Amino acid sequence: MIAQTLTGLFVLFLSGILFWIWEIQDPLRSVEYRSRFPREFGAAMISAVYSIILAYFFVALVKLTISPSLMDFMGWTGLLSLPLWVRLLIAYLLKDFSFYVTHWIKHANNTLWLTHNWHHSIDQLWWLAAQRESLTDVLLFKVGFLSFPLLGIPPEIMIFVGIHYIIHDNWIHLNVKWHSWMGVIEWFYVTPRFHSVHHTQTGSHTKNLGALFTIFDRIFGTYVDPEKVTPDQVQFASGDNAVVTLRKIVGV
Repeated sequence: MIAQTLTGLFVLFLSGILFWIWEIQDPLRSVEYRSRFPREFGAAMISAVYSIILAYFFVALVKLTISPSLMDFMGWTGLLSLPLWVRLLIAYLLKDFSFYVTHWIKHANNTLWLTHNWHHSIDQLWWLAAQRESLTDVLLFKVGFLSFPLLGIPPEIMIFVGIHYIIHDNWIHLNVKWHSWMGVIEWFYVTPRFHSVHHTQTGSHTKNLGALFTIFDRIFGTYVDPEKVTPDQVQFASGDNAVVTLRKIVGV
């Protein structure tokens, strides 16, 4: 588990450095990286520690829930006979639907909001700021990953799925200008400007909730077109940005 965590940190910072070059060349806003980096780096290290804990938890959860009888049932449905790429796509969609529902509930329920408010204390989006996630926040979002073993996605593929999610998390929090070409991608895939709308203080916290795909926001009426939002007027953070407490880190 420790080796996997170290690999994840390597991917996080390697992709982050590459994205950082883009941010510096094409920023949406000026960011004081020197003053912000220690804080967000600390959040990344905290995240690394409890990602090890959650990795063991997820293995136990898979053993508890993905029983042989359940896999026999999945085989009976014929889903496990589908080509790997089809099962992988279905698993991604199920994972994102789980994320969408969980994300909506976190914003709608005052108790579960405590798991997520540290992430929304970000007052300036940039790639490393994505690491402000509480233990319970990540825990609840990870449940959706059960769709992958349920559909028989092999461990060697899951390595690349994990890498994809790490890079994607950096991608959607980028501090880059909102370009029109992003609108083409947003027909199906989340972009930095799509996710930026979710982080604004303009009543959009329950909008643009998807992690990877925009489809569920479009289906359930929570989609806000970034073209209708003026990026220069966007204000981030829901407050309480200065103080980081143990309760905020744990998310209770």
